[in-house]
Amino acid sequence: MKSDVSFDSSLSKFGIGLFETIRVDKNILDLNLHIDRLYNSISELNLDISYDRKFIEDKIVEYVYKNKICNKALRLTVFDEGYNISVRNIPYDEKSYKSGFKLNISPIKRGYSILYRHKTTNYFENIYTKNYASKQGFNDGIFIDINGVVLECSMSNIFFIKNNTIFTPHQELPILNGTMKKRILDICGELNIKLIQKKIQIFEIKDFDFVFVTNSLMRVMKVTQIETKKYDDSNEIFDKILTCI
Repeated sequence: MKSDVSFDSSLSKFGIGLFETIRVDKNILDLNLHIDRLYNSISELNLDISYDRKFIEDKIVEYVYKNKICNKALRLTVFDEGYNISVRNIPYDEKSYKSGFKLNISPIKRGYSILYRHKTTNYFENIYTKNYASKQGFNDGIFIDINGVVLECSMSNIFFIKNNTIFTPHQELPILNGTMKKRILDICGELNIKLIQKKIQIFEIKDFDFVFVTNSLMRVMKVTQIETKKYDDSNEIFDKILTCI
């Protein structure tokens, strides 16, 4: 495992690399989904990364069990010079889930780029948006495009509920479709919950009853407020989804 990066690396010079953040409880959660996405990105972006899938999977499993990792966030980074595995604490606790998230709108308006569909190590827009939200008393920020279409949050995918239907930005938009988003789509299919993927305009968010966000670490988190708009604190469909996570 490489623990240092030279200044000749494309990671250092240009921010070129990929990463996955994986939740480790008693087990490594959704490892296959993370590795699927990683190798899809390697292929689509034509990156010079030589490790095969089994090698990376074995190294993650070895690291977790050798170091007795539990209830942590594991980060895998791959780049031209090698790979790195590290762990950190999961930042979400019982208080977070009870109070829910408050979101604002990122000052960054996105155009179209294929890079948004991949978890690259060039994450400055996301970090800027997250910090911008935090400084204003919010938990995260929502990216919209130059036409006012809702895309995603800096660290998560977003879902809206109206009556008995879930709405989420279409997976063909320039967004990172997370592993938990895939799980939500599957769960809705299993529970016969109507879910529509579409372009959601920013002015439409006032019309929804309930909002939640997802990523691999938090799993699912209710949203109680976007800018000044407040949403219901509970929802029957959301509760059904929670039972399957």
